[in-house]
Amino acid sequence: MPFFTRGDVTIHYQEFGSGQPVLLFAPGLMRSSAARWDNTDLKPREVLADGYRVIVMDQRNAGESTAPVKPTDGWVDYAQDAIGLIDHLGLDRLALWGRCIGPSFCLKVLEQLGAQSDRVTALIDHAPIGLSAINRGHYMYGFYQWAEELPAGTFVEAVSVDLTAAAVCENLFGSDFVFSVSREFVRSMQTPTLVLPGRDMAHPEEIALETARLAPHAELRMGWQDDLPAAGAAVRAFLSSH
Repeated sequence: MPFFTRGDVTIHYQEFGSGQPVLLFAPGLMRSSAARWDNTDLKPREVLADGYRVIVMDQRNAGESTAPVKPTDGWVDYAQDAIGLIDHLGLDRLALWGRCIGPSFCLKVLEQLGAQSDRVTALIDHAPIGLSAINRGHYMYGFYQWAEELPAGTFVEAVSVDLTAAAVCENLFGSDFVFSVSREFVRSMQTPTLVLPGRDMAHPEEIALETARLAPHAELRMGWQDDLPAAGAAVRAFLSSH
């Protein structure tokens, strides 16, 4: 069971197959872990069964990964975990595939890579989260459910555990759009992106459509949920073309 350590953060990851590397960012909001792919619609290990090196990570304090929770924690910390893993594995070029909260992690990775963002050859933006008129409370409720499940001592207290949790929740879900990056960043992206819109409160279609409009090199696939084999083939075709 491989682990990667970055400072006081320990990240659990798994690898399957060989070929073009694809790093997965799982659904599950704060519980984003490898196991969460088992109950999703498109399963990357099935879609990418041949010709791909599939790497799936548990985000900090999800699955088998651990980290202290500090009041300053936010999207940058998650992105740096992933970039650390990418460098640890020696991946000069790779694709990213995120579902649910996963695309928000992916976009922050691209932003943090900066001038090296061309290391990412393609992004699969799969049913992304994002702010609508009615759903901020959904994400915050999910955050606090996760926070209550963490082992005692995980929170590094600024004043109290409650205030630390409140600060981190605001850092993650206090902004708008996809929470992790701005619309201006998405407009500047050069990464080829395949957008598979969600269609429920947690994965609002309008956020995916806006991302597809903003990103200069985006392709949009509507109705993919109605023909999963065709959607899987489209993902493979997109990755192979980039």
